[in-house]
Amino acid sequence: TKTKTKTKTKTTTTTLPTSPPTTGRSWYPSSCSSSTSPPPTFASVLSTALQPPPTPAWTSLGVIKPSKTTDHRLLIQNYTAPSLASALRDREDTLQHAAHLLSKNDLPALTLLLRPHTPSYITLRRTRKLELNLSSGFSPPTLEMLRKYLSRMPRQVSKAHLRRASVILPLCDVDGVPSVLFTRRSAAVRSHPGEVCFPGGMVEQGEDGSIVATCLREMREETGLGCSNVLGILRCNWGEVEDITGVAVTPVVGYVGEVGRGRGSAMDLNGDEVAEAFTVPLQAVLAGENWIRQTGPQPDVFVGGRHVVWGLTAFLLGRFVEDVMARYKVSFGEEGG
Repeated sequence: TKTKTKTKTKTTTTTLPTSPPTTGRSWYPSSCSSSTSPPPTFASVLSTALQPPPTPAWTSLGVIKPSKTTDHRLLIQNYTAPSLASALRDREDTLQHAAHLLSKNDLPALTLLLRPHTPSYITLRRTRKLELNLSSGFSPPTLEMLRKYLSRMPRQVSKAHLRRASVILPLCDVDGVPSVLFTRRSAAVRSHPGEVCFPGGMVEQGEDGSIVATCLREMREETGLGCSNVLGILRCNWGEVEDITGVAVTPVVGYVGEVGRGRGSAMDLNGDEVAEAFTVPLQAVLAGENWIRQTGPQPDVFVGGRHVVWGLTAFLLGRFVEDVMARYKVSFGEEGG
């Protein structure tokens, strides 16, 4: 009996090895094993330990867009350094205030402070759109809304660019229908003959007092139209613009007034540069089915007008649609299309 007891004691005092054996066998003692399931192998234990942490229950909605890459691009393109610094300071103040309330266990005040940052509030802010009533064409109030938005986040062009140009995206009314004016270049011009474009051209040093003056001068020379209602500069990715044209082009948005039957004679086209001028209703410009979406680096193509619009003109038109008009709930009259 004593001999059997000693043998049993030796069996039950087995110690765990400090390192696993080279074989794939279980290295746990038999006393840890269950009669219903096999003991875990060292490989399974190691695999469990190396698994990534579980996915968090929430997904960041970002500052503007959920995608971090898109968020960074929009912040860099659309906001100046002072505005970003101010926003960063405000966010840091909010976080420190939240930490203070948490240390005091003041959950009601903490909940009130963080409520605007909850997904439901963020989604509501991003989906809520201002009404832009264009049923009777552009009006002083609607133009002022566009002006305020364009001037809210100004984008500056670096003076390091040697070749600079500007174009104007001319908004207009055609018999009360809000529209966009385009020109088609003459076949006689050296660059881009026959292509659809916006009025504009290269900066004339010593003649143009500003980048805005350049596109206004060019529009008068090309179409005979003036523009006393400049709404602002359209922000865009200057790197993409340079990739398309090789020139730093500043797009300006302006309203040139009525160009329908009552003002058709005011258009005096320069035949050496312009083959024709035509308008497209803004409602057609905003219609997604009138765009051919490109998957590569090339800009989307607009096919909803008299002529196909592509290249830089389509890129700027698309930026105006997505970056400006998309934030409004636009209503048109029965003849808006």
